[in-house]
Amino acid sequence: TGSVGKYAVQYLLEASKANEQPIKIILAGRNETKLKKIQEDITSDTCSVDIFVAGSGDAAGLMKMAEQTKVIVNCAGPFVEYGEHVIAACAKTGTDYVDITGEVYWVADMRQRYGEDAKKSGARIVPLSGFDSIPSDISVLAAVKALREARSNDLQIETATTWHGMTGGVNGGTIQSALRMPLDINNMFREKNGSFRKGPFLGFDPLSVTHPTEIRFNPKFQKTKDNMAIVEWMNQIPSFDRTLGLAFSIPFLMAAVNSKVVNASSISLGYGENFKYRERHLPLGFPMTTILGMFSAIPGLIFMYFLMCFSVLLKLPIVGQKLADFMFPPGSSPPDMLNQTCRSEVYAEVASKAASPTQEGNLDIGACHIKFKGDPGNLVTAQCVCESAMALIHNRSELPERSNDGFGTPAEIIGDVLLKRFSENKVRPVEITTATKKDISTTTSLLC
Repeated sequence: TGSVGKYAVQYLLEASKANEQPIKIILAGRNETKLKKIQEDITSDTCSVDIFVAGSGDAAGLMKMAEQTKVIVNCAGPFVEYGEHVIAACAKTGTDYVDITGEVYWVADMRQRYGEDAKKSGARIVPLSGFDSIPSDISVLAAVKALREARSNDLQIETATTWHGMTGGVNGGTIQSALRMPLDINNMFREKNGSFRKGPFLGFDPLSVTHPTEIRFNPKFQKTKDNMAIVEWMNQIPSFDRTLGLAFSIPFLMAAVNSKVVNASSISLGYGENFKYRERHLPLGFPMTTILGMFSAIPGLIFMYFLMCFSVLLKLPIVGQKLADFMFPPGSSPPDMLNQTCRSEVYAEVASKAASPTQEGNLDIGACHIKFKGDPGNLVTAQCVCESAMALIHNRSELPERSNDGFGTPAEIIGDVLLKRFSENKVRPVEITTATKKDISTTTSLLC
């Protein structure tokens, strides 16, 4: 019954009609009055809509709900408070699951607790399927795919960078989730034996959402983890980027989340043993940033300063929570008119050593540019999570091989199917372009 949940229902109805694919939708939540109100407002020739009343703490009720459906789309956060029994029910019953969380520490905990259940039941569990972190995850996947098609399937990717440009507002749920994000300073800088980490964590383990025993706590990946952690810290430094003609970029606000997802995909999909990922933000968007060039540093630094001040203010004891409750109450979102007019885009660039370099150090580059319509936190998030859910239903035979325990990233579990669904979308078209360039010292402009 929250803002994203309503947009998700609307998207499913439109997709069912546009694709001529009947869908049975069950609206679930703890407030029967709100559910019935949404149900009454729905008219559809291709969808049947029922309701199911169950609170987030009603484990038995959620198990019953999961048994009645093929895939659950969870839009109710903060997930650390409301999500565990939902994901547990899916893992135990074999029901597929997608959500819009950005709480990687919670995802890591859920995989560790319910991975064995999902492994036995056959469920596919795909958290982080909203704006966090599908645009980052699949743009890198598409760029890697384009370069490998131009070179070879076993090509080792050395680096990947995404640049994000967008307009939009902030949802109450996003702010409330951020406020509840724990910060364990000791765990960030020290190993369990008390020694200092070679690569301190930026918030959380860079391999948080990977398989716990096979990868995350496997000593074989310790060097990889250290290197990824260092890159995450380096990404926090503002930079003049040659790819943008020396225009200025700042670290993307959600880089600490999205990097964990792309890192996990890089290992499960074998991008490269020395893979390094950076994620940048262009506060003025792509066109204006490239026009201003180096002068884009002025608005970029101003934006970064105010963002840092606001973040510190929200973290103040008592004051921060009261401010958040006043400005961004749970379930709130920007006006619908604003959500409809906003846009977001992501440009990903991956690089490997040139196959036939004309000079030492030259690279082969793969790129992907994805453009979405609508506010990132609402319309784009609803589109991402719904397309993920429909891929699990309608494209099941085309999906990649399931992970060992059923948990995984969008790129790993859904992969190319998601890219295809976006590019062929009839509800809200998504523009996806890819390009490659071989044997160059560096890029000085967007390839696509």
